[in-house]
Amino acid sequence: MTETAFPDVAAPPPQSPLFDLLARNWMLGAAITDIAFDRAGKLAGFALNDGRLALAPLDDPDSALSRMRVEADSGRSTIRPREKPPAPPVLTPELARGAPLLAASGVIGLVAAGRDGRLHRVTPRGQVIALPVPDGPILAIASDRAGRLALARQGAVDLHEEQDMVRLASLPVPAPAQALAFADDGTLAALLPQALLLGRPEDGPTMHPLVGGSGPLIFSADGGWLAGSNGRDGLWLLRRGDGRIARIGRFRAAPSSLAFSGPAGAVFASGAFRAAGWSLKTPPWDDEATGALRTGRPGLVLIDRIAAHPTRDLIAFGAADGAVQIARAGRSEEMALRQPDGHAVTALGWSRDGLHLGIGTADGQAALVTLPPQLFK
Repeated sequence: MTETAFPDVAAPPPQSPLFDLLARNWMLGAAITDIAFDRAGKLAGFALNDGRLALAPLDDPDSALSRMRVEADSGRSTIRPREKPPAPPVLTPELARGAPLLAASGVIGLVAAGRDGRLHRVTPRGQVIALPVPDGPILAIASDRAGRLALARQGAVDLHEEQDMVRLASLPVPAPAQALAFADDGTLAALLPQALLLGRPEDGPTMHPLVGGSGPLIFSADGGWLAGSNGRDGLWLLRRGDGRIARIGRFRAAPSSLAFSGPAGAVFASGAFRAAGWSLKTPPWDDEATGALRTGRPGLVLIDRIAAHPTRDLIAFGAADGAVQIARAGRSEEMALRQPDGHAVTALGWSRDGLHLGIGTADGQAALVTLPPQLFK
């Protein structure tokens, strides 16, 4: 077991007044590649491309929620500035050669996998526990948040019991899986370059040769839909009830980020000049314009990351120039949260309670933005 340390973290450059009021923001010295939140809703982990992991608690004794005051005569809410800089995150030692792959642990904290074959569990206090796995690269990881891990390897997708890493199943694949995802009912999806493996591992998943790609790969919260990037110019949607597939193309860049919004009943993707979305009530089976939700205003910079609020119809999207906006699904009005600074947004995600938005950038800025519900009346 390895202990982590509190680093000397450089102060980030000033941002918009709203961002500086709401965010804890740190310069970590290496590009951020991913964000993950633990199952307990206590911890955020930022993956760095130098192999380390930065850990920050969601609980903040000086958060915007505690600094908010409501004026008795007008009912207007105000938030006073922070009195002290936020505590720095905890940085682990190098956990992988290159950026670690992250998943929420079903035991405690987060799991970090390395393409060099290393696998670790990292506790909220920063303790690093090496997990025993066979030698060989790990290409993708997914957790069912209930104690099982799926690992993509060169010729198989292996299912493990996380506590002691007993292998429960090994599913041979004709090509390495590019992405993995679990639905809440235990269904596992593995995205191959030219096909999709889908089903419960213990029952023998079935192969869908009509869809494939390079990831990302996500289930809707109710498990009824599955979406993936085709790795080129668009995405596909699979309705699990009847197996029907919709294909949406002509993106300016391959979607590197996908999000289902349960409250909006919609799916959203990066790779365009605005937040591209489609209603699942009227899916684009035969026409890409069917069900399109014009969200936010079109710009001149590509959207690189997108994230849907878990309980409200809010969509956050981060651009290649570092700007982050929030808009309601299907509405053009935007709330400018983060100003462009020339460094792409490379990671974006909401906490499970929807109070915090995690942001990571190509120049190593990591932020947790606490967003009081009163902002979105």
